[in-house]
Amino acid sequence: MNLDALNRWLTLAANVGVFLGLILVAYEVSQTQKQLENSALSDHTDNFTQAMEVLAQDQGLAALLFQAETGFEQLETFEQWRVFKYLHGFMTMSEQDFLVARALAEGTMGGGFVYDWKNFMKQQHFLAYWEIHEERFGNEFRAFVNELATH
Repeated sequence: MNLDALNRWLTLAANVGVFLGLILVAYEVSQTQKQLENSALSDHTDNFTQAMEVLAQDQGLAALLFQAETGFEQLETFEQWRVFKYLHGFMTMSEQDFLVARALAEGTMGGGFVYDWKNFMKQQHFLAYWEIHEERFGNEFRAFVNELATH
């Protein structure tokens, strides 16, 4: 009889240990998710900052993009091609940031990201690029950009 009681106590202790272990694993998973979210948002900020640094440091590129914002149709064909190459890199980076943010917990899509894209899709050179090259991008990003372009 003492052996049965001891076995029951040991089984209970083992079950409690397993339960506490599961709680600890769930907590660790939650913490890891938060770290991934913070890392992804930090990467987006770093990517955008790097793109803007390049723009600020390269006077020729800055002048070209300024011309594109103010009169894209007046640019020569080669200049339009250069703008499109820059936009392709910028939009590809933005799509990756968008997909990471969407894959994370709801509500992590920064308001600044949406605000920036609303403004981008009002600019002639972004619209001209998008009209020609939209199919290069995934369905989710295309839906996001097209929704902003219509509002």
